Amino acid sequence: MFHQDNLSYSLSQIGAQSSFSIFDKLKAVYTEPGRYYHTDKHVGECLAHLQPLRHQATRPAEIEVALWFHDAVYDTRRTDNEERSAEWAVKFLRASKVGQAIRDRIARLIMVTQTHDPYDADTALMTGIDLSILGTQPHLFEQYDADIRREYSWVPAEQFRQGRVQALNNFLERAEIYKTSYFLANYEQQARLNLRHKIEQVSSGLLP
Repeated sequence: MFHQDNLSYSLSQIGAQSSFSIFDKLKAVYTEPGRYYHTDKHVGECLAHLQPLRHQATRPAEIEVALWFHDAVYDTRRTDNEERSAEWAVKFLRASKVGQAIRDRIARLIMVTQTHDPYDADTALMTGIDLSILGTQPHLFEQYDADIRREYSWVPAEQFRQGRVQALNNFLERAEIYKTSYFLANYEQQARLNLRHKIEQVSSGLLP
């Protein structure tokens, strides 16, 4: 799914007049050193998740474009990655003559991946796709968790454990992790099992 033709098509669906060179720029950042989970593979998997669910979206093409950009800026030493990713998307879309209403909606779709608190059908689908890894088979979840640790390798072990438990608990303590019927039916239960197991593992002093 992470192919130039797919990006060009997605951009054409929202009226972008030019997609020249943007694929190469996105490919470069998603494959930069230090990324292990937030890579082109993650974006490709997100795009693949969207395809059979497009009928559930109000504006599926906008979700698609947002997925391409949602982790474009990723620096584990900063807390404004989503904001900076949204700014990059908006800057590119403005230069490509995409209307402001569309630009604003795409920016909001990117920003909702910071809090994962959706407020309509499209943001619920966006967050469900982004969090789908939580509800995958245990071995895939374990690989994801190991990749996150590698991305935060500069953080001391005990500090990372504390932060990781807090982050995972934030999801587990929610009444519902997912906000669409599809993800609730297919991912919610496994996500809770994965999260509980990982929290127990990390809390016991084992590295994730």
